[in-house]
Amino acid sequence: MLLNLADIRLPRLVRGLLALGVCGVFSFPLCADSRAVAAEKASDIGVRVMVDPRVELMSIIFRLAGNREYNRGCVLQYTNDVEKQFGDFRDHEAVQLARRLRQTRGVSFDACMSMAVHITEPPELHLRTRLDPWPKALDHRWPSSDVPKFLAAVRQFAEKSKFSEFFTAQGPLYEQATSRMQSMLQQHAHLDWFDKFFGGKRKVHFVVALGMLNGPNCYGPRFQAANGQVEMYCILGVWRTDAEGIPEFQPGMVTTVVHEFCHSYANPIVDRFASDAQDGAQRLFASVKDAMSRQAYSNWKTMLYESLVRASTVRYILANDGPEAARQAILREKHRSFLWTDELADLLGEYEAQRDRYPSLDDFAPRLAEFFNTYADQVDAQAKAAAAKQPRVVSTIPADGVQDVDPSLAAIKVVFDRPMQNGSWSLVGIGPHFPTVVGDPSYDAATTAWSVPVKLKPGWSYKFMLNSSVFTGFRSREGVALSPVTVRFRTKEDTSGANQ
Repeated sequence: MLLNLADIRLPRLVRGLLALGVCGVFSFPLCADSRAVAAEKASDIGVRVMVDPRVELMSIIFRLAGNREYNRGCVLQYTNDVEKQFGDFRDHEAVQLARRLRQTRGVSFDACMSMAVHITEPPELHLRTRLDPWPKALDHRWPSSDVPKFLAAVRQFAEKSKFSEFFTAQGPLYEQATSRMQSMLQQHAHLDWFDKFFGGKRKVHFVVALGMLNGPNCYGPRFQAANGQVEMYCILGVWRTDAEGIPEFQPGMVTTVVHEFCHSYANPIVDRFASDAQDGAQRLFASVKDAMSRQAYSNWKTMLYESLVRASTVRYILANDGPEAARQAILREKHRSFLWTDELADLLGEYEAQRDRYPSLDDFAPRLAEFFNTYADQVDAQAKAAAAKQPRVVSTIPADGVQDVDPSLAAIKVVFDRPMQNGSWSLVGIGPHFPTVVGDPSYDAATTAWSVPVKLKPGWSYKFMLNSSVFTGFRSREGVALSPVTVRFRTKEDTSGANQ
């Protein structure tokens, strides 16, 4: 049995709860409790709020393995209890395997939770599905050859560390947390929106599983049974507590819940149109790769998942919280480098206005693929236009990489391909390898050549930059900044004997 379950009835949820809907997040076996919920009247959808033993067990193992995302727990007494109970098991085989899977296969973040929802509860901890063919909802970072060995080690870890006893002992804390989350959702969630927005004849089962060790990290995995039934979960990290250290949940967290549930709907839609959008998506990803990687979004397809989820969440916010809240949400997404959220959300508005033509978002998928290809074309065109306006360095004295510069050289000179802003420059550097400046920099009459008096010493390596990510004084007359340029050179040794 799953412990500390809390059913909530949201009157606005209008689809019946049978065994599970379309995409989703976390899985759990249909026990007697869940069958009772499924048998209730079709006018209600039960939203289960729980602390799930599989989620906590996987979180503990990957925490011990060193995964940063599972070492951000904010419930201090709980994390202390976890350390006291399990800290001596860091060298257990299950932890060693988890550590190797993280290092060699990138098993981290949502991949860990994806496995959690594909196994049964302790102490059995067996797969709930076959691996051949590979389950649609199980993260591909898991190598099929390692899964049986890993789960065998997890069963041994759970037994030796007395995980079940620990989980039972934490029952009062889990009950307080689930009760608070349940109350907040009852007052503020509008989950009937999902069927209305995504369309189709889906019958969904929503589960909110509180990730007690996850801090601000949240995930939206799903499990799809052989009969096509799908369990949808939001694994919600707990990142806020009250003065007594008990988890608390604010109304603003509803949008995080919506975001994670959206993955269960949106990801399979993306899978269906991804090949048609691949060219544009790859070009878009290349333009924001660094920003995406910092958020653990490592490829173009993950970017597509997140893009559709975030734009869909904007539509939820617009429907339930109004235009200003939606505008603020768009600004937050742009700050995260999902620069196209505004336009994509507007496109989803067109979908909502034409439901007679597009009964479900699945039917709208070709327009979504077209959007990403067209947007990528626009980004490429803008990049080319910007590049055409950007000043370039034609030459420098000394040239970059030269190893025999005359130490008597009196000035560094830079020639640009167009007139520059007079009186504006950024020669950037620090430390002993930055040239000693002995006079004022200046442009020539045409402002295409710039020079600065320097004093160099023999047999020395030098390095400087023209502009940087912070300092952008070198600009064209039109105000366009030079992309940072690095110059390195070395002066010749003094062979005259003058310094001997």
